[in-house]
Amino acid sequence: MENRGINCGRSLAFKEMREMNSSWRSVLHLGRKLVWPKGHRVPFGQELYFLDRGRVRLTNQNMEGVEKILWYIHEGCVFGETPFFDPMPAESYFSCATGCVSYAFTAENVEEICKDYPHLLINLLCSMSRKLRVLSNQASSLYLDNVLARTCKFLAQHIIPGSDPLTANMGVSKQEMASLLGVHRISLYKILRQQEESGLFGPFSGKTVTILRPEEFFMLARS
Repeated sequence: MENRGINCGRSLAFKEMREMNSSWRSVLHLGRKLVWPKGHRVPFGQELYFLDRGRVRLTNQNMEGVEKILWYIHEGCVFGETPFFDPMPAESYFSCATGCVSYAFTAENVEEICKDYPHLLINLLCSMSRKLRVLSNQASSLYLDNVLARTCKFLAQHIIPGSDPLTANMGVSKQEMASLLGVHRISLYKILRQQEESGLFGPFSGKTVTILRPEEFFMLARS
């Protein structure tokens, strides 16, 4: 089933970051290797990070302690750019969704990279632009799209290539998915149950779900 159109506009609202900065592996010798366990909270501001293995989660927290997951970043990506280049108090934080191996770069390291490896600076600007696009589309989707459309946008980014019947692997728990989509978990469970009963989705099995009406599904994902 063709999925043309799920990589543009609000369809990108819940896209996860993968291998956007793989070229930075050529300068890992300049950084400091760090090994973090699952659940570790990453310190902000003093260093720029490259994720070599694992997955980290960016979460925003308000003064009342209410949290909203913004996105997940996978291996091959630089992260922590905003507090590194704009060191203001942050309401967001990165934590390790899995065990992680990362490399930390100081300001001196980054200055050296900019001077001796200018193509990596261009690569960083491109990935930061993609993150800005994703975040702006997420804000638009949270305001303009209903829960079902947001759910389809999220699942469309997690389709298992070549799956027949079409299958999505969420990669996160339903509670994490609800936080990412900006809804209460009970509201998400209700929508998923309704769509199972209507025949859009098959039963959820762990973190995977079968898409039973792909044409309708992709229409919602592109809306």
